[in-house]
Amino acid sequence: MNNFLIIGVLAMLGNVLTANERSPTPTAITKKYVITHYNLTFAADLSNRVNPSLYRRPLNDVDLLKTVAGNLYPSILRSHRSENQKDKLRIDFINKGLINQYRVNMDKLRIDFGVFPNQHGRIDYIMDRNHVKQTLKKDIASMVSEFNRINTLAARENFGADIWTYLNEGLISATVLPNEKPIVDEGNTYVNAYRNVLILTTDGYIEAGIYNKGFDLSKMTINRFRDAFLASGENDMQSFFRKNKQFRIKPVQNEKLKNLEILVMELYDRSRSKVGAATIHPTDMEIIKLFWTDWLRESKVARFELRPFANSKEEAEKIILDFLNVEKKSDL
Repeated sequence: MNNFLIIGVLAMLGNVLTANERSPTPTAITKKYVITHYNLTFAADLSNRVNPSLYRRPLNDVDLLKTVAGNLYPSILRSHRSENQKDKLRIDFINKGLINQYRVNMDKLRIDFGVFPNQHGRIDYIMDRNHVKQTLKKDIASMVSEFNRINTLAARENFGADIWTYLNEGLISATVLPNEKPIVDEGNTYVNAYRNVLILTTDGYIEAGIYNKGFDLSKMTINRFRDAFLASGENDMQSFFRKNKQFRIKPVQNEKLKNLEILVMELYDRSRSKVGAATIHPTDMEIIKLFWTDWLRESKVARFELRPFANSKEEAEKIILDFLNVEKKSDL
């Protein structure tokens, strides 16, 4: 065989071998699993709305807290997961000064299922097994008792509730938790994510001492808006509102709100009579919902709902669980 031909064949074989050596080895198919935990914050407007002699409601905020805490297990913890839950429930204060004013024991106002090193410890805590000192039942009772004490004090002497400032600068890092660092195990990636939810109980009137500057929604502001709308002769209140932006609540500039869902409960209509009949149109409730919807949307809140006060514990429970997309479960 010609020497040149032999050299050519060997060169071609070398190129084939080199190409094979460089070919990537097939890798195993990996999957990414996102485990979502509930990070719940309960914040109550402790203004004069908590005084039952002024604004009587079927439920008070203590009843609502019991509804949330009572559904931690099994409903919330078992929602789309079976183990390794890191759900959290904490009570926050719209006005931080009340923590010292009421000498609050903040340790009693948080429950964290993520502190356990394994599922066995978590189950023992939940089910009160193996002679554990701390249990879910005890912690819920302690949380409710401390909050009830605070609510009782606020009913006697309140200091208003600056909700605008709370959303603007009062949301601490524990309110909006980021996703945890991914964990790789046997080629699969696991991400612990948090669904940050604020359950805010308020009557909808924002009266914190700063008026007519875009930081309030006082009864006076509502009346001024209604009078201006009626005097305009327009029929569409939303259209009038859009054209008269001087009435709006100024949007909050807080990046945390993009990762926060807000359930506003217990809106109260002061324009209705004691038996619930409207005394004027548009009602305060219509105006409150108009203002709050614009405010929360322009503040770029991830998701929100506005709800009037619940008439029963069953109704409140359904509102809360529906917002969380959690199915009611029995421990039986």
